[in-house]
Amino acid sequence: MNIDESRTKKSINNIIGGLMFKLIALIFPFIIKAVMIKKLGVQYLGLNSLFTSILMVLSLSELGVGSALVYSMYKPMAENDEERICALLKVYKKFYRVIGVIISVVGLILLPFLRFLISGTYPKDINIYILYLIYLVNTALSYFLFAYKKSLWEASQKNGIESRLAAATNAGMYIAQILALIFTQNYYVYIIFLPLSTLIQNLIRSVMVDRMYPQFECRGELEKGFIKELFVKIKALLGHKIGSTVITAADSIVISSILGLEILAIYGNYYQIINALIGVVSVIYTAVTASIGNSIVVSDDERVYSNFETLTFMNSWLVGWFSVCLYCLYQPFMKIWMGEKMLFPNYIVVLFAIYFYSWLVRRIGLTYKDAAGMWEQDFWKPYVGVVVNLVVNIVLCKTIGVAGVLLSTIIVMVFIYFPWETWALFKYLFKRSSKEYLLRMFFYLIVTIIVALVTDYLCKNINIYGILGLVIKMVICSLLPNSMYLIAYFKLPEFQDGKRRVFNIINSKRN
Repeated sequence: MNIDESRTKKSINNIIGGLMFKLIALIFPFIIKAVMIKKLGVQYLGLNSLFTSILMVLSLSELGVGSALVYSMYKPMAENDEERICALLKVYKKFYRVIGVIISVVGLILLPFLRFLISGTYPKDINIYILYLIYLVNTALSYFLFAYKKSLWEASQKNGIESRLAAATNAGMYIAQILALIFTQNYYVYIIFLPLSTLIQNLIRSVMVDRMYPQFECRGELEKGFIKELFVKIKALLGHKIGSTVITAADSIVISSILGLEILAIYGNYYQIINALIGVVSVIYTAVTASIGNSIVVSDDERVYSNFETLTFMNSWLVGWFSVCLYCLYQPFMKIWMGEKMLFPNYIVVLFAIYFYSWLVRRIGLTYKDAAGMWEQDFWKPYVGVVVNLVVNIVLCKTIGVAGVLLSTIIVMVFIYFPWETWALFKYLFKRSSKEYLLRMFFYLIVTIIVALVTDYLCKNINIYGILGLVIKMVICSLLPNSMYLIAYFKLPEFQDGKRRVFNIINSKRN
């Protein structure tokens, strides 16, 4: 098996493990939300979304340390440089302990201001401050324990192990939470399983990593030049961390403070589906990042760019298909899951589909930038994006409601992030013109729009409702879009290259 096929096989193993985790994270929350509304009420869903978003912002203190250090581990892991890996692990541990302290302190400072982030009422039988502290403990817990050890799995292209561990511990947590809601109808009992699951997961991870890598422990020192270079990368990563986190977390905070918890709960239901799909696709990005980092180190420039073209094509197909499914299946599913009273208008569904496509279609480029450690080349991009997003978010949310929240993110993704990232990637990594790439991305977009319109027209002419109608539309959304994509793409060299790689992996597994 050649190097490319070996990397692809590792990526596929990581994807399988990641999908196990995401399936757990996809199925159980839908059950939990349905039970929570029945047993407790809709405002509890809004509180859950609000506190999760606040703690996402607090996690900005991670500053991208994990990404910077894992990137630094690719080369010594490939060269089996034990001493350097141990020294990196020691630095990683120190950074994470400091981050845990920062999250705890800043989180406590925010405590008196919680009430100002909620417009209207909230459940009176809940102390929002105690609830917030439980969420805060859960967020800080990993940083004080053994989260740093998963860097060894990431650098050695074994993310699938982490995903399987998370799948098992999260499944146990979700089952316990469902039982707590059914038998106690107490939100405190429900939420206490969150930090308990985090504690168990970290302890198990520590034992597993120590058994797999007994040679690696926190010892040794790194040269001062490397530490200085690391801080430069972390400084650059801070902006990118702010950009991605604020754009996702600010939406819920803005909706809560302007429109209230009930609207936030409905938004959270819709966004959960988006987030679940983002999670599924992100499994692929996470799984291939280490392989891409390895290929950038050992492969020639032409091979690196050829791999990028193939992965971009495969990503555009997958993201396009998921966007079509969102466009056609959102409302039928929401009617069955939450009922007519918890529906947004159809134009909001269109915006959610565009939001999803504009967010994820650019992710292969971002994955290559991360794998190559390219965080300084577009240093100002996230800061510009955050300012534009926050201003437009607040203004549009006050004038047109939830649609304004989605539009603000779409504007940033399409007109700021994608052009800026493309420029940096092609100027500094590929060192070639991006014209051909941009034309190909435009072609993928046009094909997806046509596929969406045709599929939606057929689905709307299915006059069968309920679960049977949803199943029929799901079958249509599975077969028709992919058939149309196949007709549009089968002559492309990227399609032929992707098909060859898949067949090679299948054959290698058979042998």
